[in-house]
Amino acid sequence: MPSKSTNTKQVKEETFPLIQTKFEAYSGSEPYLFISYSHRDTAKVYPILDALHDRKYRIWYDESCETGNDFRDELRHRIERCSAVVLFVSKASMSSPFCGMEIIVARENAKRIYPIFLEDASIVPPAFSILLANTHHITTENVDKLVKAMVRDLPAEAMDRLTLADGKLEKCEDNGRTIDVDEGVRIICAGAFKNRKQLHNINLPRSLEEIEEEAFRGCNSLEAMHIPSKTLRVGESAFRDCVSMKTLIVDNDCIKIGERAFENCASLENVTLPDGLTELYGGVFNSCKSLKSIDLPSCLTVIGENAFSDCVGLEKVVFPDNVTKIDDLVFNGCTSLSAVELPENLRKIGKSAFKNCKSLTKVSIPKSVVFIASAPFRGCENLKSIKVDPKNMHYKSVLNNDGSKEGSYVLFNKNKSALIAYPANSDAVQYDVPDSVTVISDWAFCDSKKLSRITLPDSIIEIGEGAFCNCIHLDRIKIPDSVEKIDDCAFRQCVCLEKVIIPDSVKEMGWGIFDGCEDKVVVYCSEGSLAHEYCVRNKIKTEILSEEDGE
Repeated sequence: MPSKSTNTKQVKEETFPLIQTKFEAYSGSEPYLFISYSHRDTAKVYPILDALHDRKYRIWYDESCETGNDFRDELRHRIERCSAVVLFVSKASMSSPFCGMEIIVARENAKRIYPIFLEDASIVPPAFSILLANTHHITTENVDKLVKAMVRDLPAEAMDRLTLADGKLEKCEDNGRTIDVDEGVRIICAGAFKNRKQLHNINLPRSLEEIEEEAFRGCNSLEAMHIPSKTLRVGESAFRDCVSMKTLIVDNDCIKIGERAFENCASLENVTLPDGLTELYGGVFNSCKSLKSIDLPSCLTVIGENAFSDCVGLEKVVFPDNVTKIDDLVFNGCTSLSAVELPENLRKIGKSAFKNCKSLTKVSIPKSVVFIASAPFRGCENLKSIKVDPKNMHYKSVLNNDGSKEGSYVLFNKNKSALIAYPANSDAVQYDVPDSVTVISDWAFCDSKKLSRITLPDSIIEIGEGAFCNCIHLDRIKIPDSVEKIDDCAFRQCVCLEKVIIPDSVKEMGWGIFDGCEDKVVVYCSEGSLAHEYCVRNKIKTEILSEEDGE
């Protein structure tokens, strides 16, 4: 192949700026960019080339000003082998016979030309204007901004995209659709592919052992992921916000998948997890809105906090018998989940575990459950019945004859001292709380939109947070003399509530108890009582409690 030599005439028609790039022109066999420019423009061109080199592009450019047939042949040869031609357009380059030849050879070889305009586009001769009538970049004083735009469009194969060291993949440049990671890579480092928006497909090597935190976060064009069988760990938020990912396959039985690893993979439809996986950590599939069903691994024991929160398309979950704990808010906002069959060995149900599962109609709690945290079914507005296995030693359900064919079941602790959850879609318009109850649990009657009257017994000591929230037909209620505490938001959005009787026994009142019903409600209480002071402070209408009102 001809090359620059002492036999090639060097011409210096004028003195060019004394400026050099910080790298030598690429001479290997891998794909590269061919740079077409006038040496009169080196002061503008070379800083851009340096910036492209920093982004790991392989670049060939003419480092001197030479002429002669040997050199023209080399230019032709370099263009024929390149991936694309980057043309710096200026008055000088448009009048250069070398640049003119390079443009023609590039077109003859069907090479994509990427024009970079150093001057106004009007300087392009008519003969070249059609040839250059494609997307172009306008240079500015901000080289970083220009290079960012170039990286978006230039061919990925001309770039050394992956930074590798000692079996670690440390960084990937943002360009191109597909990557094959070489065998021998053991670790994909934290943030290595973060926000690589052009990446559609990646093939991971069998040697891979670990994917660190946020490694692929924000790769919003990534379509699928197959995690190899030797991979032992997927770090926190590793694939978070990969909004185009539709398929996930995980092979290793011993793998640990970190919190929020696949959060907001909004297109995820198909998930295959290994049978040996024992725990799903918090938020792992949070906001995977396209996920309709999932078969959980047979060895799974714990489903972590928010694991499936806001999976609005989730209709079906198949629980293995080994699951012992469903943590806080696991299925919060799973608005399409209509039925759940809880596993036979389940022991704990976390706080608000099924919050806002608006399609859920029935729940059966097995005998194995020993702990149910507060508000497990808050916002389950279509829940008709909560039935507990009669052999359960810690909880029980009590039939409420609401006029329907099957009636509805209300959830209590075993000795019925705490009313935990009332099924919001019960047909009953009135409910008499049993006189064994001392605590109305947090959000116990929330969203019970058919109830207009609730009778509280003299045994009640505490009314929990949001206990009657959004009971939109409840119009009046008498708080018995036994009650000492009414917690936050207890009657929030009870929009028909007109009369509430609060005795002097109440010594603690939370914030926002009557939010949303302040304009209509009247609180009957003793002057100078805590309830009276509360209402005055919060601008809620009061009436002095009489003996007749108290009856």
